[in-house]
This record gives sequence, C-alpha cells and structure tokens, in this order.
Amino acid sequence: MLRKTILTVIIATVLLFAAIVGAALFINPDDYRDELSSRASEMLGREVRLNGPIELKLFPSIALDIADVSVGNPIGFPEAPQLASIERASASVRLLPLLTGNLEIGSVRLEDAQISLVTSAADMSNLEGLFEAGSEPAPAGQPADLSGLSTGEIEFRSVVLSLIDLGTDTRTDVELESLSLAPFSTGREVALELAARVLEGDATLMSASFAGNITVSPDLTRIELSDWTLDFSGAGLQGTSSGSLALEPSASPMRMRLAPFELVLDAGGQDLSLSAESAIEATLGEVVRVNLPGARLDLNGETLRLEGEATIGESIAGRLDVSGERLDLTQLEPAGSSEPQPDTTGDTDYASLQALDLQLTMDLDTLKLTEGAELTAVTARSQLVDGMMTLDPLSARLFGGGFEGRAQIDFNQNPPAVIITPNLEGIRVAELVSMLTGQSPVDGQGNVAMDVRFNGFTPQAMLSSLNGSGNFALDEGVLRGLNIQALIDQELTTSNLGNIARAFGGETRFRSLTGGMRIENGIVELPDMNLSAAGYGATGQGRINLGANQVDYALMLDLGDELTARLPDSLRRATGGRIPLSIAGDLTQPTISVDLASIAEGAVRQELGRRLLEALGDDEPQGAPESGGERSGSEGSEGGSRRDAASSLLRSLLEPREEQQPEDSPESDPPPGFGLN
Repeated sequence: MLRKTILTVIIATVLLFAAIVGAALFINPDDYRDELSSRASEMLGREVRLNGPIELKLFPSIALDIADVSVGNPIGFPEAPQLASIERASASVRLLPLLTGNLEIGSVRLEDAQISLVTSAADMSNLEGLFEAGSEPAPAGQPADLSGLSTGEIEFRSVVLSLIDLGTDTRTDVELESLSLAPFSTGREVALELAARVLEGDATLMSASFAGNITVSPDLTRIELSDWTLDFSGAGLQGTSSGSLALEPSASPMRMRLAPFELVLDAGGQDLSLSAESAIEATLGEVVRVNLPGARLDLNGETLRLEGEATIGESIAGRLDVSGERLDLTQLEPAGSSEPQPDTTGDTDYASLQALDLQLTMDLDTLKLTEGAELTAVTARSQLVDGMMTLDPLSARLFGGGFEGRAQIDFNQNPPAVIITPNLEGIRVAELVSMLTGQSPVDGQGNVAMDVRFNGFTPQAMLSSLNGSGNFALDEGVLRGLNIQALIDQELTTSNLGNIARAFGGETRFRSLTGGMRIENGIVELPDMNLSAAGYGATGQGRINLGANQVDYALMLDLGDELTARLPDSLRRATGGRIPLSIAGDLTQPTISVDLASIAEGAVRQELGRRLLEALGDDEPQGAPESGGERSGSEGSEGGSRRDAASSLLRSLLEPREEQQPEDSPESDPPPGFGLN
C-alpha cells in the first residue's frame, strides 16, 4: 500500500513538471495580455494597462515579470496624474509547497513606481471605489487565517507616493528609497529595513531610516515592531528614536502599546531626550486616547518628570503634570534671537486654541524666564478652555522675595489680552522693572501689589498697552541717575539757583520710598511718592513713560534743620527749607532744575501777608485818646474786633509758612527775588 502511494505521488509530480515544461515551451504570456489587463481592471475597478513585455518563468518557481504597468483614475480626475505607474514588478510562487496545498510566495520586487493619491477640488479621492468591483464581502465574525502564508524576500526600490490636493494646489512627495523585508511567515520575527524622505519640489524636507523586527500573528490580531531604531533629520531637527511597539488592529477600538521608548533630539542646538518610564498606551478609534503614566524629559541637561493623558477627537483635551529641579526657558530661544525682532504678535492665528481643553500643573525648584528673572519654588495650576488660559494659583519665589497671584490670557483677542494680579513681598524692584525695560531707575527691597493688563507678548507690545494700578513700599534703596545730595551740597548752598538746570548723575540712597501708581498705555503716573533719606525727605508727583524711557516729575525737597541752616539767609526765609524741583528727561539721567517761580510765589505771598498784618496792627494811631473824637467807644471797640478777626484769619492762612521761618529773621529785609544773596 505504501509503495503504491509513493508511486502515485511520483507520477503526479512528473506529470505536473511535464505540464509546466510544456507551458514554458508552447505558451506565450503576451498572448494573454488583454485577458490579464481585463481581469486586473475588473478586480481594481480601474483601467489597468500592461504596456511592456511579460515574462513567465516556470522553474524553480512560477515567476511573473512585467514592465510598464499603469493604473488609471476614476471618472472626475481628467487633469490628475494616473493612480499608479510601475516600471518593473516581479513575483514568484514556489512549486513544491503547491503540491501540499500551501501557498508560498517567493521573492517580490517593485522598482521605479509612482503612486498618486489625488483629492479633487470637490473633495473626492481617486481611491474611492478601489477593489469594490471585484471584491466579495468577507464572512461576518470570521477571523483571518494567514497561518499558511509565507513569502520570500520583499524588496521595493524608488517607490514615490505623491499626495496631491487639486483644491489647494499642493503636493507632497514621500519617496521610499528602499524597503527590504526578510523571508516572512506569520508568528515569527522578521527583519525589516527601510529608508525614505519627504520632498517638496527638488528639496528634501525630511529623511528617515528604520531598522527593526516585525511579527504578525496568523489571525492579524497583533502586530509587533520590536528592537527598532529610527534615525531622522530635516526642518532643523536631527534625532534617533528606539523602542518596541505592539498594535492590536482588530480590537475595537484599535489599541497600541509603546514600551520601552526613547527619543533623542537635536533641535537647532537644543538637546532633548524623552524616555518612557512606563508603557505609553493609546486607543485609536474615532476618538484617540493616550495615557502617559510616567516619562522623563531631559532638556539641555535639565531633567523633568512628565505624567498626563490626552483625548483627541473633534476637540483636544488633556492633562499634563510637570515637575523637576530646573527649567531654563532662555535656552529654548532660537540662535540670534537676542537681536530686536519685529512685533508679529497680531499676525499669529490663535483660532485653533478654541478646540483645546488642557490642564497643566507645574512644580519646579527653579524656572528661569529671562536673563535676570529666575523663579524658585514654582507652583502653578493652569487651564486652557475655549481660548482662555487661567493660571490660578500661581506662586513662586523671585527677585529675592515672594510672588502670589493669578494670571489670565485671552487668546480670543488678537493680540492676546493678558491680566495679571501679582502680590510681591520682599522683592528687589530693580529686577522686576528691568525684566520689562532692560533697566530700572530705582532699586530697593519691599512690597508691590499690582493689577495690570496688556496685549501681546513682546516687550514693545506689552509696554505700549500696559494699563493698571498698584502701590509700593520699598526700604533701604537707591534712585539711579539722580544725586540729590550733590544737588544740596553743590548748588542749594550757593546763591546761583537760576543756573541749576543740569543732570546730577549718580544715585540717591533712601531709607524708604512709598506711593501709589496708575498705568495707562505704558505711562506710569505716580501721584503721591514719599521719600525719606538721611537728613531730608521729599514728596512729589509726576509720570514715567516706560516706552520712551522719559520721566517728568515735580519733587518737593524738604530739608531737615541741619541742611536748612546751611542755606543762604534769603533762600532760607523764602523757602523754610522746602525746595521745589523739576525733574525731566532721560529716565536714567534726568535734568534737575529748581522751580524758581514757586519759590518767588511763596516769598511774595509771605511778604504780602506780613505787610498786611503790619497794616492791620498800625491802623490805630499811637497816643490817641481812648475816648472822644468823632467815634464813640462802642464804635472803636467794634472796629478793633473786626481788625482782630481779620488779623487772625490772615495769620491762619499764613501759619504754615510762618512756622517755617526762623525766629531771628530780620523783618525789615526786602522780599527775595531771583538774585538771591
């Protein structure tokens, strides 16, 4: 029985081999060109043309080699390139496995192919209806079975995929320079390598190479890419990624798991490394959900820990928690960004932020915003919903003190509107002001409470639209560009006040500086500044134009007893030690002058009052009899009462000035004028 079975198999094999040899000798594949084209067109639902020669090889495998194949487009794409054109394609089927009923595909090779995926102006694709004409519906619920499928090596060379949109007249080319898949069978790791690049015209936008292993389950329920590396470069980026990925395409929704994973990136001099501490999991359906349970981000040598999740559908929602020791945002600035840049804030379209619903928490030991602005112990909670970002609470240590407050950014306006309500305690105010203007006319440590708003993110845009109010109280500080002590020592103790109109460079140290502020379009109004220094004080009001770097201020210098005693007699009598000053010009070195008009006005007022009082006192002639004459006693008494009342009223009006006059001032001196002696 066994011998008969073996003999039957041998005879069948010989007959099959004879049939193959006969077909090779007597059958010309070109005779079946039209039939092959017709069958292929029916199966694809597109016109297929076999323009080149067809070669059929029958041993050791049945191999078909065709050249110059084209696949057309459906109706409605008259001006679009054809769906596909192939210079050469070859495939083979092994003979011996066919004897046992197994299909083993030999090598498959595709060279110099062009595939064009076209979208028309009417938003139709040339892929619609592909394979529908010759396809049969798969049995419902029946899993795929590829357990008997195996192939030889699969190789692609110079295959270009073009994405063309006729409505927008755009085109992107993806060139698969090479793809090599080792002999394949399901359930087994197979080596996969490919190299590709993205083109725009003749320019290469991005290039990438991939090497790894692929494993496909017989029922197509799981596809794994393991031990892979991806090298890429372009658009100012260069990097390497590695890891393992598992995909479950038959799950509903499709699931993906990425672990381990590492990305190393060089972006214009910025070194970035991202690694997943735990598996990154995602579901890929109508809504994509991604879970990031833990990751490590190394940015220019600084390590951050990330945790979050995201949902991507009609809108994008997500949560991200960031923590770490240090984040230096100045290192993220592109090269050359230190040069002044035009304000293009209003040209940016923020409409896409309407689709975001994001939450961010940040806990950092140190956050460097700009040069000279370094925050420590940073805690922030922010939310971006409907184009509105809110940071509340927002707390940090900065400028030597503490920051507590909230901020709100409205991206629905262009440029965005920003509202900040900070409460700063124990800060060095020069560092705060210099962050905006690059320099500060005042330094000191104290408290600042503000409620400010502005539009845009560049210093120019922020300053020009800055509005708000606040108050400040500083201790043991300094006014820069203004040396009040030099003004006192060099000028006020001389008799040449009319020539005082120059810059007194240097600085003025103070014990305390307090006041309020109002800000309108970058102009700071200071209505009630109060300064206390060693031996003197000052009060005043005025304005500072931060954008123009200009100051215009009226200051009343109040000298103490010691300094007042050093003044010339006439100046001391005229002012009582209160010197009105005008401060105007460049913010860091303003011109200071004495307000002589105010001094003269005060002196004239005092002299006029003194003479009126004298006139009231001398109105009754000395030595006159107490009674008699034309007026009765009652009339004289009534007139004296009126004079006393008028004198008291005048003295009360002049009292602040007269209290400041030294008691030993001669009453007979003439009123002081502009030539003080």
